[in-house]
Amino acid sequence: MMLSNNEDPGSVWQAHDVLDDVSASDWVTAALPRFDSTVGSLVPPIYPGYTRVLHPATRVEHDSGAVVPVRWAEIAATTGAVIHPTVEWFSLLHAGTNRGAGDGNSTVWDDAPEIGDMPEEQFVALAAVLAGHTDTPDDCWFGFWEGRGAAQSLGLPRFGPRMTIPNRESFLLTHGTVHDAVRTLDSWGPNLWWPQDRAWFVATDIDLMSTYIGSSVDCACALHACPELETVDTTATNRVTWDSDDVNPLPPNPYTRSQPPSTGGVP
Repeated sequence: MMLSNNEDPGSVWQAHDVLDDVSASDWVTAALPRFDSTVGSLVPPIYPGYTRVLHPATRVEHDSGAVVPVRWAEIAATTGAVIHPTVEWFSLLHAGTNRGAGDGNSTVWDDAPEIGDMPEEQFVALAAVLAGHTDTPDDCWFGFWEGRGAAQSLGLPRFGPRMTIPNRESFLLTHGTVHDAVRTLDSWGPNLWWPQDRAWFVATDIDLMSTYIGSSVDCACALHACPELETVDTTATNRVTWDSDDVNPLPPNPYTRSQPPSTGGVP
């Protein structure tokens, strides 16, 4: 989670920000008619560049107790895994198991990356880059998956207008700036966001440990140059599921009951 609803009201979206007219998302619905496990079924397959942001794991420093972000590359250096466009979290760890090196848990990392959300500082960094690559930085749209519980916590209608994509019906909010990506709805960050000119599109699927961005090539280069973000190039046709890693070893199915809790989470 990012920000608490107990903080400044300006840092969170309110019930009155949720739109009854969701027609601004019709183009997204048309562009994403089905989920086929690819980047292009999360982000409209219309962009020349696609970037994947790897959500950081975290580690608690034993001396200070500080919680620090841990890049996938740091874990890969311990497990012997390779960072590449379709690298997946469980394969990253399983590479170490195969080598007898372990997964680095409690030495390199303590908590797995966030699933379906990013730390606030990641949204800040991402928005700072994206604001420079749109002609409408003050006119953005934000979609939040309805299943988070906002309908109940904010008193929104259980049934009402939704932004519709397969299995991911969402509340739609607008009239925000790019930097409003740090604002939460029911304590969660946006799952989908884009500017009015559609210069780029950001998707943080509720089941994934990565965020995907479609954009211009120049924007993709700027994202890769951002020191706060760990990124890899990807394509609209690359797969995004836990078994998509075709370089590192495929682990046992992480969704079986025998899977140890310490490696819980989704790629």
